[in-house]
Amino acid sequence: MSMESKLGLGGHSFIAELGNDPHASFEEQCAIVTACLDNGIALIDTTYYQERVALGHVLKELDRRDEARIMAWNFFKQPGRENELVGYTPYEEHHLDLMLDELQTDEIDLLVIHAHDDTAKLLEELALAQDWVQAGKVKRVALGMAQLGHLRQLPAVHPVSAVLAPYNAFHPEAKEMFKTAKAMGMDAIALSPFVRGWKLDEIGADKDAAAGILLRWAAAEPLIDRVIVSMRKAEWVHANLRSVGRGPLTETEDAQLREWLAR
Repeated sequence: MSMESKLGLGGHSFIAELGNDPHASFEEQCAIVTACLDNGIALIDTTYYQERVALGHVLKELDRRDEARIMAWNFFKQPGRENELVGYTPYEEHHLDLMLDELQTDEIDLLVIHAHDDTAKLLEELALAQDWVQAGKVKRVALGMAQLGHLRQLPAVHPVSAVLAPYNAFHPEAKEMFKTAKAMGMDAIALSPFVRGWKLDEIGADKDAAAGILLRWAAAEPLIDRVIVSMRKAEWVHANLRSVGRGPLTETEDAQLREWLAR
């Protein structure tokens, strides 16, 4: 990875679901992406198709596509469920052009294959992704929601150069998987540092302070190359950057976190 910020912008910043904060208007979305790109946050995630469409419009408005590194997952629009957040679909050949159209771009910087237990199908997706890399439409390939078993099933030659998984103080189980991935030369990208936004409300402490502690817990882990965090206000971009800049938790903060975990 380059010397960019350790933070990446989560695609849930662009949709109303999966958070307890108000939906960001188009103007606010533009301000959020501007704040990210201006401050070294180049990696921008898009999980659901609605997020790809939104990011495509924002980057076109800002004329800053070349500065962003777009990450995209295989969650696609389904007939009759256009307004829902649907589950992932294994990649097929026609999917890439759909994603490029939604993002209004010619290439995807990091294509994420959602891991699953159908090994034969997963191998087909890996081969398809490799074809897209060779065609110049995908720069890198990642395995999302990865577990140790998925890494062990990878063939000797494969295109995967990064893994993604939820990793936070409440759910640290992905650490062993990340260790193995790093030993295999892959980047480790942590998802869901707050679990979800409403977890901050459950903690019952000052929300900003709790967010800072949980974010720094993940970001200070040496194994982790990037932490993807959704931000629905431009001001939170700066707040999260300041938080990560403070480094590892202090003894007092670590004790506070252990108290939250013990509840």
